[in-house]
Amino acid sequence: MEQLTPEQTSREVASMPRGVAVSGPAPLPFSRRGDRAPRSEHEAAVLLEIAQTAGSTLDLNEVLDRVVERTASLTGADRCSIWLLDPSQERLLPAALYGMDPVFTARWKRRPLLLRDERLSQEVIARGQPAIVFDAETDPRTDKQAVALFRDRSILVVPLLTRGRVIGTLFLNHVGRPYSYTEQDVAITCAIASQAAVAIEHAQLFEETRRKNDELRAAFRRVGDALAAGMDLSETLQLIVDLATEMIHGTVGCLQLLDQFGQLRVKAACALTAAEATAEIAARWRPFSDEIMRSSRPVHLPDAHAADQAPALSPPVRYRSYVGAPLRLRGATIGTLVVWHPQPHRFSPEGVDLLASFANQAAVAIDNARLFSALQSRVTELSEALQENASLLDRLEREKEQLDAIFRNTSDAIYLVDNTLHIVAFNPAAERLLGVPSAKAIGASCSEVFLCGSQANGTECQHGCPARKVFEQRQAIPYVESAVEAATGRRIDVAASYSYIPSGPDGGFCVAIVRDISRFREVERLKSDFVSMVSHELRTPLAVIKGYAATLLNPTLQLGPERQTRYLCGINEASDRLTRLIDNILSVSRLESGRLRLNVQHVDLTDLIVRLVNIFQAQAPRHQIAFHPGEPLWLHADRDQVELVLANLVSNAVKYSPGGGTIVVEASSASTGVLVRVRDEGWGIRPDQLPHVFEKFYRGEAAKSGRLPGTGLGLYICRSIVELHGGQIWVESAPQRGSTFSLLLPWVPPASEPASFDHSEEPSSDDNLTDLCPVTDRPAESPAEAPAEAMEQAHDADARQVI
Repeated sequence: MEQLTPEQTSREVASMPRGVAVSGPAPLPFSRRGDRAPRSEHEAAVLLEIAQTAGSTLDLNEVLDRVVERTASLTGADRCSIWLLDPSQERLLPAALYGMDPVFTARWKRRPLLLRDERLSQEVIARGQPAIVFDAETDPRTDKQAVALFRDRSILVVPLLTRGRVIGTLFLNHVGRPYSYTEQDVAITCAIASQAAVAIEHAQLFEETRRKNDELRAAFRRVGDALAAGMDLSETLQLIVDLATEMIHGTVGCLQLLDQFGQLRVKAACALTAAEATAEIAARWRPFSDEIMRSSRPVHLPDAHAADQAPALSPPVRYRSYVGAPLRLRGATIGTLVVWHPQPHRFSPEGVDLLASFANQAAVAIDNARLFSALQSRVTELSEALQENASLLDRLEREKEQLDAIFRNTSDAIYLVDNTLHIVAFNPAAERLLGVPSAKAIGASCSEVFLCGSQANGTECQHGCPARKVFEQRQAIPYVESAVEAATGRRIDVAASYSYIPSGPDGGFCVAIVRDISRFREVERLKSDFVSMVSHELRTPLAVIKGYAATLLNPTLQLGPERQTRYLCGINEASDRLTRLIDNILSVSRLESGRLRLNVQHVDLTDLIVRLVNIFQAQAPRHQIAFHPGEPLWLHADRDQVELVLANLVSNAVKYSPGGGTIVVEASSASTGVLVRVRDEGWGIRPDQLPHVFEKFYRGEAAKSGRLPGTGLGLYICRSIVELHGGQIWVESAPQRGSTFSLLLPWVPPASEPASFDHSEEPSSDDNLTDLCPVTDRPAESPAEAPAEAMEQAHDADARQVI
């Protein structure tokens, strides 16, 4: 064959027509993150296919073509080629090429290359390790002229290594674009090369065996047919010694092989047992076996009785004719093949040559049998590994489905970002939290999705980003609170944890679990407001009590009976206000702890409403409180608790319509119980506040502004008591159009134990209500606006001088 220099290669490529240099299907991506299980299955399938190809065909060209085709398809390379070392170990023989025009490939195979001219192959063969060229244009080991013509950018060269010996190299070429090889890329390519080396060596050995078998076909066709039968090693050894003995017309035969310790062991014998053959050789013929192993040449002894021919033999000698041939394989002697005959001069020189030729072929057959057994074991292992991978894949699929279900259905927002801070996964809870669909979020930077890269939060995004810190420190951040902005512009308080997931040398991923804590922050704020408000609510009546009491106890003041009575009534009213406030707080505590039990009795709801309307009408002369009683409406309920609910609703109607107006109370039978409505003509409630009016501590805008006192517990207590009875309560309202509070009480509440506490501790009305017991003809003062001095001014103009 003509040797091809780099310059000639360049001219060959340059002379080719445009568009024929690279061919083949579009490459499969070499490394696809996030799809490891299917790719592992594909890699195992390719390895198994190469092994099966070697087992199903011994044609070297077919094996080589299949290896480069499947390797290129699996790895996504544009070209794949195999170069084999010739016996001199000085030249590289082009063996197979995939990805080039067939005409060029045929000419390429006829041009060997000196090993010293191919620096990459020289390095790989010398070291026995892969060589990686990330940029062929700058790497000093590449031929720049050839790189320019072939447009190679990245090259991977791996050794074809079998049993510690390099028989050639396998090239992967990525054309026109750089490729970054990973450790896994190199590992799977080396696995393919190792499997290919076994297949190539297997095919080469078969070629050598077939050539020698053709030479000896005329003499022992049966031998060739038998060796091609593919028996296991022990059967092959027995067949070899039987055929050798029969072929040269001997009577006894023996085959010895070197064991792992370098000692000759009898592996098969003809007309003798293995033990008899071992004893015969050990007693008389060991020197001749040692001579065969030392010289690697046949030893022929025509007559063992001739002293000049067999000085080492001691009589009596059972066999007089002896011939032994070395079993040589790839330049090494691996054993001996010996045939005896009891008569002298039974073996001719032609028979000796025939045995020697047969021994050479037998050595190849033995090696093939070993390789076949090893290959069968490897195929079995691969099959078992494939089954295990399939089982693992099933388990991974199940786990993936479970994780996907958790990811999609969890109430917490979960998203993943890569080391460039771009989102790669976004669950439905995250969509709901931010109002951004996953299709828009995936692929975008997290600062764009969470709007933390805006002018207001730009500094935080650059220097305080938790995801950035996770990648820099490669450590999890267990808990951090921050605020994000939704697509609607709403600012959301969130608590998040960030974890680092390593993935290859590129940096891995950061997974964030985010929870909306806006409600918790709101509750904390409401609690703080409640504490402040309760403190204020407590100080106001206390100030009144303290002022009146100090005035009454002042010995220098002379107060008339009417003024003393008025002061005592002020103290009594302030005390009642404190009692109601404390009772409300205690009621909330009992409701939340489950200690409140209903004292169910027969209640006439109509009579109860009439009594409440009369009381409130007397206390609120500026309002017209209307109720048109009909037939008695009987319920099984806790009278005191129902009275508290209705009193709270009527009191709120009075309080939130300070300009007066009509308050209508209605009660009627329903299919499941009694429906009660309390309708006023007051300020009304904004639509965005309606969902919150029954929440604990919640107060409307008017109450928050300080115009109306209260703790925000009254409607919460109403809802809890109604639900405890098994009923429902709701509100309908619009700003400046009044409000209608409705409640539905069942005829019989759910099973409940009798009250186990003193009802004297229960609240008689909401903290916002006017006292139900003492009816006066003047409106109650507002504690938020009436310290002791103001109270005194309201009762008597002379109180200024007293206080």
